[in-house]
Amino acid sequence: MKRYLLLFFALLLTPAFALNAEWQSLDVNGDGTLEHVAITNLADIAFNEGGQIVGWYVKQMKGQNFKGNYAKAPNLVKEGLPLPGTVQGFTAETAEFTREGELLVARYVQGGTEVRYLVNPRMYSIEVEVTAPEATTLLWSGINRVDQPVTKILLEGSQTPLPAGSGKAVYAAMQTKANKGYAFVLRANDPMEMRLDLAAGGATVAVQLPPGKTTLTVYGGLNELVRLYVEGFYSLHGLFKPNIWGQLSLGLLYIMELAYKYTGNWGLAILLLTVFVRLLLWPLMHQQFKSMAEMNKLKPLMDEINKKYKDDPEKKNEALMELYREHKINPAAGCLPMFIQMPILFMMWRVIANYEFDQGFLWIPDLSLPDPYYILPALYVLVMLAQTMLMSHGNKDQMRQGIMMNLIFIFLVLKFPAGVTLYWVFSTFIGLFQQWSINKHLNQAGAKG
Repeated sequence: MKRYLLLFFALLLTPAFALNAEWQSLDVNGDGTLEHVAITNLADIAFNEGGQIVGWYVKQMKGQNFKGNYAKAPNLVKEGLPLPGTVQGFTAETAEFTREGELLVARYVQGGTEVRYLVNPRMYSIEVEVTAPEATTLLWSGINRVDQPVTKILLEGSQTPLPAGSGKAVYAAMQTKANKGYAFVLRANDPMEMRLDLAAGGATVAVQLPPGKTTLTVYGGLNELVRLYVEGFYSLHGLFKPNIWGQLSLGLLYIMELAYKYTGNWGLAILLLTVFVRLLLWPLMHQQFKSMAEMNKLKPLMDEINKKYKDDPEKKNEALMELYREHKINPAAGCLPMFIQMPILFMMWRVIANYEFDQGFLWIPDLSLPDPYYILPALYVLVMLAQTMLMSHGNKDQMRQGIMMNLIFIFLVLKFPAGVTLYWVFSTFIGLFQQWSINKHLNQAGAKG
């Protein structure tokens, strides 16, 4: 819960536009020395002149701009341990920080040894390339602000990771918690010698590099199943074990990817997924909307009872219950469907918010980032106002309350990835049609009666 409260405030305080992936010279740790910082939409990674990583700052939302203030930013680099990227016997003589296509590249050279970091601004993971004439050792450590991280090393041929140990390994990982928080994961293209050691307040991985060129992929970001899935780490045995809600989220993710397979567009895939979810929720929403409409029709009678028995709560409750029985209405019927659908709506938000679409839709340049033209938020306001009017049935007090409540969410919608807002607007529009059809049916039934 604390993490989502922090996310809420981060959404309110950060700009809605994406950052331009670039190198910046900043003093991230306040030691008076400028570091070379790879600025991306998912994390800012700070490199020193010697070829090591001194800060790996994960963002609470895509496009968050730390503006050089990293003191309170989530940092995966653990103080007091060897810096991530420490190569045994290596001190860079030259350092270059360039851009190769979409990638931000940090290149260090000492004699015949070269270390390169390839940062993809759309991913939490980076590629680490070490080319050395002789066998050497690469050290990696983490995670900060955690006294006892969850550590895992999966040895070749095993299906169960160990908390520590050595041998030919598929991956080594450090996580703040088993199924939440943040994670550092080192994965070799082929199993190679690794040793995972626990230390005071953290852990260190030593990777034995053979002569020649060695490439490893390092994931540093949210310990979250959708993101691990997107970056190809979820399939690693024992790394992440989702609960029932996680399994359902993967089901929704599968449907979205299946829709993309046939449409070739992520915007259309999100719309199809929205239709699928609304069809699943249709019976529940029908019951909820119908109950709310029937309760609104009884409001004049309820107001009379409240006025008549304002000084006698017991008689007032008896009269209200008699009114409900007379009209065959269950006052709780409108609340239960809402509680049932909330987990599904949350899973949809998590799937879309953590996915990486790298594609636009209509006027939207990138579904993974907020709508830069604010057209989707404007559509959200329109459909929410229309829904409030339909649900209030002319009740001015209820309409006013509904409008005020929806205005609060506008600030969040401005910051949401466009794919999330697209889902929310289209889902609300379908609900709007459903509410209208129910109101029309009840009005016709009342006219006949």
